[in-house]
Amino acid sequence: MKLTVEKLIFGGWGVSRTTGKVVLVAGVLPGEVVEVEVQREHRDYMVATLKEVLSPSPKRIDPRCPHFGDCGGCDYQHIPYNLQLPLKEEILKEELKRIGQIPPEMVKPMIPSPQDYGWRIRLDLAIEAKEKLKIGFYRRGTREIVDVERCPVAHPLAERIMERFRLALQRHLILVAAVRRLEITISPDENRGHMVIYCLVHHDKKHMRQMAEELVLECDELKDVLIKHRALVFPHSVLGKGRTQSALEFSLNGIRILSYPGVFLQANPQQNRRLIAYLKKKLGDDLGEVLELFSGIGNLSLPLAPQASSWTGVERNRLSVKNANYNAQKNGIKARFVCEEALRLLESWQKEGRHCDLLLLDPPRQGALEELKMALSLNPSRIAYVSCNPSTLARDLRFLIDQGYELEEITPFDFFPQTYHIESVSLLRKP
Repeated sequence: MKLTVEKLIFGGWGVSRTTGKVVLVAGVLPGEVVEVEVQREHRDYMVATLKEVLSPSPKRIDPRCPHFGDCGGCDYQHIPYNLQLPLKEEILKEELKRIGQIPPEMVKPMIPSPQDYGWRIRLDLAIEAKEKLKIGFYRRGTREIVDVERCPVAHPLAERIMERFRLALQRHLILVAAVRRLEITISPDENRGHMVIYCLVHHDKKHMRQMAEELVLECDELKDVLIKHRALVFPHSVLGKGRTQSALEFSLNGIRILSYPGVFLQANPQQNRRLIAYLKKKLGDDLGEVLELFSGIGNLSLPLAPQASSWTGVERNRLSVKNANYNAQKNGIKARFVCEEALRLLESWQKEGRHCDLLLLDPPRQGALEELKMALSLNPSRIAYVSCNPSTLARDLRFLIDQGYELEEITPFDFFPQTYHIESVSLLRKP
């Protein structure tokens, strides 16, 4: 099927039309004429695979990664980085206007990533061994693993650890049947990393320990090898190390923190520092009483808490809360982190008649509409909303505006170059 691409939309898709239906295809640029093959047909749209670019855009470039187009990890390697930024800005503006009726002029220029390649410090890799051992990422829209030996968006140290693991697993193929995925995290500040192997409860413990010992001997930068399975609440060191021994150290806008194995960590640390600096500047020196929802390990809390009279962070992941409280105590920062569902804590605060001056939230992709509905009973005068999903952000901002909050600005940050993902910060104030 021959089509002309109209525009790009959220999700990394190019939009075309035929016989009254929208056709979605990845790996294209606006204005290109392409040959596609329809893979799935729905009532209102079709999903197609790119077969050939018949008339390429003059802006198209050769992707740096040989797996681009097969691997589902990247979406935009065929687009120059300086063009990715305005394209993402327009996608964000369109989603906000379409869903939330938010004027495009509220969106500020996107803050570029300091690095467009080599920025990713965390890799989540799938593993299987059928005809051959495969370690890599899923093909777009499938559970088929694309075997990846190199990953240009990954930090070079994460790449080296991935390569060492592949060689070690090939020597211990008896483990392959029990291994499901691998998580590698590195710290550029410490120039070291750790790995968590997600496996079945019943695995060959002797071979697992042998492989772990070989890995740390062969790779000086590898701090620890841990395993995680259904019988373990948290990752467990194969070599018997304590949690703080396995943790990675990071510099976070003037403070030093440890990140435990298995907790969520921003994958682009340089851009993360820019986000924190932006919030520090925009929110000012007198934050008053702050409530932070989805606080994680204190990524935003710890650098910002000294500007507040009190800081409470709520997070449902118990390991992240332990990590956050450890870092607060280690740095002498007066911030309290509570392990609880955000809705339950909000309900408790509501019953106690408590309030907050600033509500800060960084929810998962599904957004935080129910949490916001309850949080407004705390009467926050300001709200700072960090989002990773333009669609749910638009919905939630519309709700807040309808409740009388004034939207000051939305600033997008490019945390994930070469991908369709868009992070942003929205600032709102009660008039």
